[in-house]
Amino acid sequence: MGRDDDERADAEERLGEFERAFDGRGGYRRAVGWLVLLGAAVVMLLAAAIVFTAAGLWRLGVPAALLAAACAFVAAPVARGAALRHGNRVVSLFGGGLAVSGGPEGEASYTWDELVSVTLAGVRRGRRTRWRLTLLAEDGRVLRFGEELPDVSALGEAVAAEAASRQVPRHLAAVKAGEEVCLGPFTVDLEGVGKEGERLPWHAVRDVVIENGVVAVRTRGERTALAAIAGHMPDALVFTALCSQVKALNEGHR
Repeated sequence: MGRDDDERADAEERLGEFERAFDGRGGYRRAVGWLVLLGAAVVMLLAAAIVFTAAGLWRLGVPAALLAAACAFVAAPVARGAALRHGNRVVSLFGGGLAVSGGPEGEASYTWDELVSVTLAGVRRGRRTRWRLTLLAEDGRVLRFGEELPDVSALGEAVAAEAASRQVPRHLAAVKAGEEVCLGPFTVDLEGVGKEGERLPWHAVRDVVIENGVVAVRTRGERTALAAIAGHMPDALVFTALCSQVKALNEGHR
């Protein structure tokens, strides 16, 4: 039984049945391999450039120096990349929570109830979307994940769904009891939804959605009346799900 199997067995005792792993170690190994190859190429080309130049063979020395510079240029983003800085990470999902190994946090595991907030942000650059997942645990630790993990967006969606399934019922009970619930810059109560002094009654709200990186409260004329950047708002999925249920509750009472 290997170390990974031992760690998984220990986590299963606390977190339940294992479901899926998001393993960044393959990307880390590739990054290290490329960095070693490119570094070796830079050293050899620079040495060749020096030898050729010293011998007066400028036609060979200059191209060698230019090739060394090109290899260094290619190596720079690899050295700065998340795969090299945090690529030893493995995040394992279980029925009752998640476990993290590697990376700056070291070993950590949390049940779903021990996660205070989940923020999933996607930044679109050209045809590609770069995803960042931020988790705040009740012990105060902040876990940040990016492209060093394969399918980090799928990880974020799974964790956000688990958080919503637990937080929405609690918030809904508070709203039913007449309380005002604050989620990010928004407030939700039985009468409507608000943000920074602006309020909309539920009868004026068409829907609350997350699209194009924005949390939007839309009116019946399909105008976005209240909005926030999803990547800057913890528990955006919790907010949209709560609004949907409170709106349905309000309409059922009319």
